[in-house]
Amino acid sequence: MKRSIVALLALTIGGFGGGVWAGPAEEVAQIAAPRLQALQDGNLDAYMAAFADNAVFQSALSAFRVEGKEAIRAHFTELFGIYPKRRVLPRQSTTRVYNDDLVITNSYSVLYLTNQQGQVVTYPLRSSVVWAKIGGRWQIVDQHGSRLPVAP
Repeated sequence: MKRSIVALLALTIGGFGGGVWAGPAEEVAQIAAPRLQALQDGNLDAYMAAFADNAVFQSALSAFRVEGKEAIRAHFTELFGIYPKRRVLPRQSTTRVYNDDLVITNSYSVLYLTNQQGQVVTYPLRSSVVWAKIGGRWQIVDQHGSRLPVAP
């Protein structure tokens, strides 16, 4: 039971949840699963491993997109320094597969960030992750996260 809950959470942060996986979706799920724990543990190398060299990351916490794996690494290095504790509660994920070499995942989540003074900020988010099979290896080519609109 514990393993299935952890797997569901991990898959959701990678953009997965619900449905039966086979083929490309299952392959990507196996790669994406450890990303949630890596993010929460601050394991930068494990979190970054899935990004393509020319990936683009668009964050709800940044006004501009971040282009390239090294720039994305710098973004997360700064994030991990400012917020030494991170927790993500994912929900409502969906996965779509195209031509056995492209997987797109969409999900919602709540991101809790705790700064060095112990103050917690909360971000309700929606995200999409685009995985492409490049040279026989699944890689993230685009990841986008935006804040959910606030009701007036």
